[in-house]
Amino acid sequence: MGQLLNKAVERLSLIPFEDLGEKALESYHVLIKEYLRRVNHFLNEMDTSVDRYPVFSFARTIGETVDEKVYKSCPNLGIIQNPYMKAICYCYLEITELADQGLNQAIEYINLYEPIIKFLERGGSFTIKQGEMIVGNAAYPLTYWRGLDIDEQDISDIALERVDNKRV
Repeated sequence: MGQLLNKAVERLSLIPFEDLGEKALESYHVLIKEYLRRVNHFLNEMDTSVDRYPVFSFARTIGETVDEKVYKSCPNLGIIQNPYMKAICYCYLEITELADQGLNQAIEYINLYEPIIKFLERGGSFTIKQGEMIVGNAAYPLTYWRGLDIDEQDISDIALERVDNKRV
């Protein structure tokens, strides 16, 4: 395993997946918005589209494959019951593996999944039901997420703490 994949496995291994969703932080919404913005930017740059949801295989989108062992490199992911969150974690492993291999597109977009991984690290959880991404008591309609014009969000730890402590 390369350095980036090792770091990704380390980060994912520290997430207590069985306890996700027990908190409801305002920063979750900042992180979701930034994730949607980054995914939109990536898909626009690649001039491609995905199915209705912002959960997709980075490798497949750019026409690459990764060794099956990459998906098995983080055993913690096996306990995740939510297929969307599990898929995002696998996508994060894909991009880091491809960046470790020196693939320019992966290196360029290495931070694509950073907002959603931070979301999970901070205890966030989401599900997708009836075409909406449900985060706590909020719902993000996914019927038109590709058309949203989202401003760049500051996802630094300091900014997220300010949001959560209402000192914006």
